[in-house]
Amino acid sequence: MGRLAWAELAEFEEHLLVCESCQDRLADEDSFTRGVRQAATALGHARTVVRFRKLAWAFGLAAMGLAVCGGIEWRSVRRSTDPPAVILLRTTRGSEDPALAAAHAGKPLTLVLDSTDLQPFSAYRLEIVDAAGRPAFQSSEALLADKLQASLPQGLPAGAYFVRLYNPAGELLREYALTVRKG
Repeated sequence: MGRLAWAELAEFEEHLLVCESCQDRLADEDSFTRGVRQAATALGHARTVVRFRKLAWAFGLAAMGLAVCGGIEWRSVRRSTDPPAVILLRTTRGSEDPALAAAHAGKPLTLVLDSTDLQPFSAYRLEIVDAAGRPAFQSSEALLADKLQASLPQGLPAGAYFVRLYNPAGELLREYALTVRKG
């Protein structure tokens, strides 16, 4: 619609390329817009007040329908019953099986970080960045039963990520690679 700044547009387009849910919603809204335009054209030829009122009602009902559908879609996404995928992130040297640190896009995710030889602190800062270094998730986590866990109920979009673990002073302690695949 030409309303986004260049930087916002690039980020929007990149998200739209990988997010199937947003692609589906955009297709639905495009279909709705075409239908409203066709209805407006058909009704625009009528000059009577009665038909104008019908158009107003049609727009009102269509807007209500879109709001209800959007609310239902949002609730269905928020109430996902999929169990979270549990990904064990370990520090290794050399080659490692890439399937060990892979998840499915848009699915709930629980990261379990290897705490071997990790200096104990009351809390750690966990950050997930995409391949371009843009933050995708941040949290503060504590060691529980010698495990450091982070839950992402909405998961992540498809792409390559780096999971970074910092001490309270902000020093990088560990970095793990994480792949999120479509489907």
